[in-house]
Amino acid sequence: MPSPEIFCEETGNPALPKIVFLHGLLGSSRNWRSVCKSLSEERHAFALDLRNHGKSFHSEDMSIRDMADDLLRWLDEMSLQSVVLCGHSLGGKVAMRFASDHPERMDKLAVVDIAPRDYPPEHHVPTLEAMLGLDLAKLSSRKEADEALSKTIPNWAFRQFLLTNLGLENSQLVWKPNLRSLRNSVNELSANPLGESDRYDGPTLFVRGGKSGYVRSEHFPLIKKHFPKSQITVLAEAGHDAHVEDREGFVRAIRSFLAG
Repeated sequence: MPSPEIFCEETGNPALPKIVFLHGLLGSSRNWRSVCKSLSEERHAFALDLRNHGKSFHSEDMSIRDMADDLLRWLDEMSLQSVVLCGHSLGGKVAMRFASDHPERMDKLAVVDIAPRDYPPEHHVPTLEAMLGLDLAKLSSRKEADEALSKTIPNWAFRQFLLTNLGLENSQLVWKPNLRSLRNSVNELSANPLGESDRYDGPTLFVRGGKSGYVRSEHFPLIKKHFPKSQITVLAEAGHDAHVEDREGFVRAIRSFLAG
């Protein structure tokens, strides 16, 4: 039975070792383009759009395990037996779940600024509701959408990130993600992706943004419990989007991890 379509961007020589990148909530494969380009001479890189994001398929079902299952089917279809898997935020949760379920398909695991714990779902609700609340039929440009969003989302840089999710269909602005499904699933997506006994015993890197509160020192024992061979690298000047805010530092950390 063929899997639903998962979109991916591919970079580098197919003869090179494989690395797969997963984005965060309301992100897409494009968030990894600069990192993939930086690694293109040493890795064959794939950046995927998770279900209900980017150019991948939409579904009312939206759980971490659903997305981990999507990844397994995609790997099978691509005949990729073993890969390095790197996920940011929501993508990091999917990567942790997948590594725990399918260690035989893993070379190494990298997780960016997320921990195996519960997060408050209300953190994402205002953003999703602000996006759902826009009447795109009355807007004719990205600039107008930006102005409309600014009433509820004052942070300019964050709005520009959200607006990468706008597309055009028949000359009409549309949201590319399935926002309604994301909003309906926010409680599950915010929960710990792992059970008490879940673990991955392979080499693991956690990259923490020094200016982010998503991963704190009190979470380190929990990380070690589920990922006993893990190491933690802090990018001191980066926030939650550590791979974007300190791309050079992130690429250095990944290169060192891959070489170890």
